[in-house]
Amino acid sequence: EQANEVIDLDHLVSFTGIVTFKNGASVRAVAAQIPLWKFMVETDCPYLAPVPFRGKRCEPAYTRLVAESIASAREIPLEELAEATTETAEKFFRFNRG
Repeated sequence: EQANEVIDLDHLVSFTGIVTFKNGASVRAVAAQIPLWKFMVETDCPYLAPVPFRGKRCEPAYTRLVAESIASAREIPLEELAEATTETAEKFFRFNRG
């Protein structure tokens, strides 16, 4: 419900390592429903390390684990999710891979 309110305001949602937690099912469900171009993935370093690194210092390299969890919840290839979230991040931060 909160995610929809944020999206209705034309803002973005961002998901962290919580989507990989055993008790993160509700967060995964939200991530599975939001349009691909309306969210980004992050690690919230140095906190909230994704499984299997939970309880340890979080690293930016773990962003892939967050993306993998969301791709799995959405039943789409990781590459599709990565491309969409990268494009969203490029627009948000106004940078270009090119």
